Amino acid sequence: MKQIKNKYINYFMVIIAYLSFSCEDYVEVEPLNTLSASSALNSNEKVIGALNGVYNTMSSTALLGGDLIFVPELLAADGRITFGGTFNDPRQIINKQILTTNSRVNNIFNVGYSTINRANLVLEAIDVVNEADRDRVEGEALFARALIHFELVKLFAKPYSDGNASTNLGIVLKTEASPFNGGDIASDCNARSTVEQVYDRVLADLTAASTLVPSNNGIYANKATVNAVLARVYLQTGNYAGARDAANNAINDSGASLVPTYRFAFAQDANTSEDIFSIQVSEIDGVNGMNTFWAPSVQGGRGDVRITDPFTNFLTSQNRGLNANSNVAMIIGNYTTKWYNQFGNVQMVRLPELLLTRAEANLELGTSVGATPQQDLDAVRTRVGLPSIAATINSVLTERISELAFEGQYLHDFKRRQFTIEGFSFDANELVLPIPQNQINACPDTQQNAGY
Repeated sequence: MKQIKNKYINYFMVIIAYLSFSCEDYVEVEPLNTLSASSALNSNEKVIGALNGVYNTMSSTALLGGDLIFVPELLAADGRITFGGTFNDPRQIINKQILTTNSRVNNIFNVGYSTINRANLVLEAIDVVNEADRDRVEGEALFARALIHFELVKLFAKPYSDGNASTNLGIVLKTEASPFNGGDIASDCNARSTVEQVYDRVLADLTAASTLVPSNNGIYANKATVNAVLARVYLQTGNYAGARDAANNAINDSGASLVPTYRFAFAQDANTSEDIFSIQVSEIDGVNGMNTFWAPSVQGGRGDVRITDPFTNFLTSQNRGLNANSNVAMIIGNYTTKWYNQFGNVQMVRLPELLLTRAEANLELGTSVGATPQQDLDAVRTRVGLPSIAATINSVLTERISELAFEGQYLHDFKRRQFTIEGFSFDANELVLPIPQNQINACPDTQQNAGY
């Protein structure tokens, strides 16, 4: 992939749009959530401004800027990490003793639905967008709505893989805008849809978005980004053909290439050649919420999350842990260097994930679409100096654990493959977040998740 050094114009990335808009844009966007689309979004400029607001909330610490990685890692600590901080809310999560008033859980839920609501406002006003931009704007809004629904259903509902997706309660499926302030209430007290219904809508939205967004889209969502998320969704549902093809499309659309040194794929001020989807952070704008808890104080963080010795030893054996050369070490002390730079970008999807997804799916199907499973596994291992081993489901999954460590995928991978986590079954109540108490208070008929 051609590397464009200016991180604000790398067209292979989804760059969170608010970074490149003025304060005046924020002032214009903020009140729109309290109004109907027809009364507030009555011009092309206002709809574009509202779309910037979608990216704004989507990139916040409560969502892609931190907690959608941080919270799943805590929930699936599984002997890999410990929490040594003083904040009670993260401790509840890692201990699987979560109160319905947990602020981090509440923020994910409320900001998530606020983002979805903003996306719906844009979609309901799409007719006023200039015809030349209409497909692109619609595709970006559909992408945002689908992505956040997907992230919420993974955390607040039982996994798709438990065989009861058609009857298990998912989340409130919100496809129409609500005018109330801030979007704190999920969906006018609508009933929770089933897990299957939520996934069906997510797939429909992403499939539509993939036909609407361009391949090159400046600082906004493009085809590679949409297909990368599609690959994740299909993988969670066990649709290996869909996951394989979406991952292959994302790889081809992005033109991405592996960074030669694993260490240098992280904590960079600019995008790297392997980033498919990344939240942009600078000294003056953007948020890297992962740095706060994962990095030591000398790197701008609190140092609350620490890697255990056994997992450090495992990562070291996979050439992603301790190293005498600090330029390539991925663990220093008890901390991962992935989140060392407080102004570093927050990577959401990297090329190695897609290579391993394609390898796993091809193995499950006995196919070699895009590349053989052996070629994809070797590419990931060769980059970190590991020898070739036979490509099997187990070897690919083990590679995912080491390659994607601390990137928020462990919980979801273990759930979809029906593995136990800390002795809990993959579909245990303890591995599902509670519906926040403020939602229950606003909508008393909302059914709480089992165990809360």
